[in-house]
Amino acid sequence: MDKEGNVFYTDLAHVWKISEEGKRTIAVENVHTHELYLDSNGNLYGEHEWYNGEVTDTWGNYVWCLSKNGNFERVVTNLEGFIDNTTLIRDNEGNSYWPKKLGNSEVLIKQSVNGDNYAFSTHQFDDIRWMYFSKDDKNLYVVDILKIKKVTPSGHDEVLAENLKENESAFMGVADRHYVFGLWTDTQRNIYVALYGSGKVKKINPKGEITTVFNSAEGWSPCGGLIEKDGTLWIMEFSTKNSTRVRKVVHNEEDIIYGN
Repeated sequence: MDKEGNVFYTDLAHVWKISEEGKRTIAVENVHTHELYLDSNGNLYGEHEWYNGEVTDTWGNYVWCLSKNGNFERVVTNLEGFIDNTTLIRDNEGNSYWPKKLGNSEVLIKQSVNGDNYAFSTHQFDDIRWMYFSKDDKNLYVVDILKIKKVTPSGHDEVLAENLKENESAFMGVADRHYVFGLWTDTQRNIYVALYGSGKVKKINPKGEITTVFNSAEGWSPCGGLIEKDGTLWIMEFSTKNSTRVRKVVHNEEDIIYGN
């Protein structure tokens, strides 16, 4: 969400914009991006990746920027394969973070705005699935398979939750590495996590207490979300039919649904 209250999300075919008034339009068409990033000036960043077919069995990728005034440009030009050193997980100063394979584990790499790369934490992760930088407390939150971990600005790591998997069959039969999806926080330092495997959104408060704050309807499951400053909860969901929608949870009223 930008400063004007516009919400952006990707359905892997286009990037959509929901205006503060609730109008849904395509912001960037025909891009396959898994991540979006808004900088402090309201410029929107994403990627586009594509498959070149079975003959070559190769992939291509570039990073794009939609400026605040509507100009679209490629900021990282076409690359073969996947981008492994330019993620859209960035802190308040514009430094980037990404996981790098090291034997059977992963380390967290930080790239400063001047291009220097170094190990951000001495911790060895199992398999980083998702990351989120909180502008409020300046911590980096990481989904490490089924665990939620916090990495402080000094690189110190802490496990915040590790018992998130539930007993019933996973949604769509997803494996453990796809059970936990997006992370986000609010101004009270609560952490929210989309459990795609269980169809729920859980909240982890600063004391470590875990509660369920949202349940998807049958055939849908949450994959990400955000909290407005007034506490309004937004949830992005995927369906068993490969559709994507965004739900605005309005207190004491019927939810507003955008998309399929």
